[in-house]
Amino acid sequence: MKRLQTLALLGAAITIAAIGAVGLTVAADDSKADATTTVFAVEGMTCGGCEIGVKVAVKKLDGIEKVTASHAEGRATVTYDPSKVSAEDIEAAIEKIGYEAEVLKVEAGA
Repeated sequence: MKRLQTLALLGAAITIAAIGAVGLTVAADDSKADATTTVFAVEGMTCGGCEIGVKVAVKKLDGIEKVTASHAEGRATVTYDPSKVSAEDIEAAIEKIGYEAEVLKVEAGA
């Protein structure tokens, strides 16, 4: 009898853990639905090292999900949580390391 109770408690604990994990997954997916993707014109990048510098500087900001940069295109594309960081903050981070940055295109809720 004691073994059945133990198994029942273990089964309940696993079920509760699984429900909690699903809840956490849904919450994480909800936050990504609120992400904004912005394309910035970046002047002054001349090589792959410049691209890396832009990526590193932007990734240091809280709320950044993804950063790509291309010196050939003169652009950086950033996906971020607008409740934590703004396009102006991202521009400032890029400009702080010596480049000129300007918003080209915003895709809210991307």
